[in-house]
Amino acid sequence: MTGLEVKERSERGAAATATADNSPVPQRPWQRAARRDEFVTDPLTGQTAEFRRVQPFQASKEYVCPGCNQEVKAGTGHVVVVPLSAPDLRRHWHGPCFDRARRHGHR
Repeated sequence: MTGLEVKERSERGAAATATADNSPVPQRPWQRAARRDEFVTDPLTGQTAEFRRVQPFQASKEYVCPGCNQEVKAGTGHVVVVPLSAPDLRRHWHGPCFDRARRHGHR
Protein backbone atom coordinates (compact mmCIF):
# COMPACT_ATOMS: atom_id res chain seq x y z
CA MET A 1 0.00 0.00 0.00
CA THR A 2 1.21 3.52 -0.70
CA GLY A 3 0.11 4.91 2.64
CA LEU A 4 -3.02 6.57 1.25
CA GLU A 5 -6.05 6.17 3.44
CA VAL A 6 -9.17 4.83 1.77
CA LYS A 7 -12.52 6.22 2.99
CA GLU A 8 -15.60 4.05 3.01
CA ARG A 9 -18.15 5.25 0.52
CA SER A 10 -21.87 4.72 0.13
CA GLU A 11 -23.41 3.09 -2.96
CA ARG A 12 -23.53 6.39 -4.89
CA GLY A 13 -19.96 7.35 -4.08
CA ALA A 14 -20.41 10.08 -1.45
CA ALA A 15 -18.92 9.78 1.99
CA ALA A 16 -21.78 9.10 4.37
CA THR A 17 -22.27 9.64 8.07
CA ALA A 18 -25.07 8.38 10.27
CA THR A 19 -27.40 9.95 12.81
CA ALA A 20 -28.26 8.52 16.23
CA ASP A 21 -30.86 6.19 14.67
CA ASN A 22 -28.29 5.02 12.04
CA SER A 23 -30.11 6.64 9.12
CA PRO A 24 -27.71 8.09 6.53
CA VAL A 25 -27.34 11.86 6.33
CA PRO A 26 -27.10 13.18 2.76
CA GLN A 27 -23.86 15.02 2.11
CA ARG A 28 -24.74 16.80 -1.14
CA PRO A 29 -26.34 20.28 -0.93
CA TRP A 30 -29.16 19.44 -3.35
CA GLN A 31 -30.13 16.43 -1.22
CA ARG A 32 -30.27 18.53 1.96
CA ALA A 33 -32.23 21.30 0.22
CA ALA A 34 -35.12 18.96 -0.56
CA ARG A 35 -36.23 19.10 3.08
CA ARG A 36 -35.39 22.77 3.64
CA ASP A 37 -38.81 24.06 2.53
CA GLU A 38 -40.89 21.47 4.33
CA PHE A 39 -42.99 24.26 5.91
CA VAL A 40 -43.63 27.62 4.23
CA THR A 41 -45.97 30.57 4.54
CA ASP A 42 -48.90 30.13 2.18
CA PRO A 43 -48.90 33.12 -0.21
CA LEU A 44 -52.71 33.09 -0.38
CA THR A 45 -53.59 32.90 3.31
CA GLY A 46 -50.39 33.93 5.11
CA GLN A 47 -50.62 30.83 7.32
CA THR A 48 -48.08 28.08 7.84
CA ALA A 49 -48.38 25.31 5.26
CA GLU A 50 -46.61 22.12 4.32
CA PHE A 51 -44.70 22.28 1.05
CA ARG A 52 -44.41 19.21 -1.19
CA ARG A 53 -42.85 18.70 -4.60
CA VAL A 54 -44.75 16.44 -7.02
CA GLN A 55 -42.61 14.66 -9.59
CA PRO A 56 -43.97 14.35 -13.15
CA PHE A 57 -44.52 10.60 -12.83
CA GLN A 58 -46.63 11.21 -9.69
CA ALA A 59 -48.90 13.85 -11.27
CA SER A 60 -51.91 11.92 -12.55
CA LYS A 61 -54.62 14.61 -12.44
CA GLU A 62 -55.06 18.13 -13.78
CA TYR A 63 -55.38 21.12 -11.44
CA VAL A 64 -55.71 24.89 -11.76
CA CYS A 65 -52.71 26.89 -10.55
CA PRO A 66 -53.81 29.72 -8.22
CA GLY A 67 -50.83 31.80 -9.35
CA CYS A 68 -51.70 32.06 -13.04
CA ASN A 69 -55.17 30.45 -13.27
CA GLN A 70 -53.84 28.07 -15.94
CA GLU A 71 -53.92 24.28 -15.92
CA VAL A 72 -51.27 22.22 -14.22
CA LYS A 73 -51.43 19.33 -16.66
CA ALA A 74 -51.17 15.68 -15.67
CA GLY A 75 -47.58 14.50 -15.99
CA THR A 76 -46.18 17.93 -15.12
CA GLY A 77 -43.95 18.41 -12.08
CA HIS A 78 -45.38 20.99 -9.68
CA VAL A 79 -45.61 21.92 -5.99
CA VAL A 80 -48.42 21.40 -3.50
CA VAL A 81 -49.07 23.75 -0.58
CA VAL A 82 -51.13 22.18 2.22
CA PRO A 83 -52.31 24.59 4.96
CA LEU A 84 -51.76 23.03 8.39
CA SER A 85 -55.06 24.44 9.67
CA ALA A 86 -57.13 23.14 6.71
CA PRO A 87 -55.47 20.24 4.85
CA ASP A 88 -58.47 19.83 2.54
CA LEU A 89 -57.67 23.27 1.02
CA ARG A 90 -54.38 22.15 -0.56
CA ARG A 91 -53.34 23.98 -3.71
CA HIS A 92 -51.31 22.76 -6.67
CA TRP A 93 -48.98 25.41 -8.13
CA HIS A 94 -46.56 25.59 -11.05
CA GLY A 95 -43.11 25.86 -9.45
CA PRO A 96 -42.29 29.30 -10.97
CA CYS A 97 -45.75 30.66 -10.06
CA PHE A 98 -45.25 29.65 -6.43
CA ASP A 99 -41.75 31.18 -6.34
CA ARG A 100 -43.12 34.44 -7.79
CA ALA A 101 -45.96 34.52 -5.25
CA ARG A 102 -43.54 33.98 -2.37
CA ARG A 103 -41.21 36.75 -3.53
CA HIS A 104 -43.75 39.36 -4.62
CA GLY A 105 -46.99 38.36 -2.92
CA HIS A 106 -49.98 36.84 -4.61
CA ARG A 107 -51.68 39.07 -7.19
